[in-house]
Amino acid sequence: MTKLSKLSATLTAVVFIARATCAQAQTTQKPTPPTQEDMEQAVVEAAQPGPIHAQLMKRAGRYTTTMTFSAPGTEPQESTGTATLKPILGGRFLEEENSGQSGGQPSAGLRLYGYNNGSKQYEAIWIYNGSTAFLVLDGSSDDNGKTVRYTGAFIGPDGSRQTLRVIVEQQDADHFVVRLLGEGPGGATSTLATTYTRVTAQTRK
Repeated sequence: MTKLSKLSATLTAVVFIARATCAQAQTTQKPTPPTQEDMEQAVVEAAQPGPIHAQLMKRAGRYTTTMTFSAPGTEPQESTGTATLKPILGGRFLEEENSGQSGGQPSAGLRLYGYNNGSKQYEAIWIYNGSTAFLVLDGSSDDNGKTVRYTGAFIGPDGSRQTLRVIVEQQDADHFVVRLLGEGPGGATSTLATTYTRVTAQTRK
């Protein structure tokens, strides 16, 4: 082999090793940690209402409600009421104020609905005048928010933790149903279904 051939072979080997070393360095290089500016921007973006919030806010309005309570071994009980839903805090949350009858007594409640950009979950808090407890709910949807299935818990009068399931189903632009499912002794399931009907422009005063 001539000196020129040896020099060429050596250069080829050097280039090959350099490329291999560079490729290895690229595959083992740790990702660059986010800067303070990146983290601040992520916080700002997470705080902004998005398309899911906009979809939720379409439910705002005044409604009449029909509540039906069903439990094994008993006749269904029905009552009526009203509800007003409105966006609050820049469209980040939907607030519901409702009133009606519960067990023959006046009932009033407040509910907050939202979507947590961080956890990617629907969230809600319910309170009403029949209890001093908060019902805290987390939910998800597999049909773009038309049906949201929540699970939640509250501390009952005896201090025990009680869990509930809630299904909110948007039937059309003017109707939605909230089903509260509870389990009694022996696994028997009771249902409190509330149907919301929007008060149309023709009937508003």
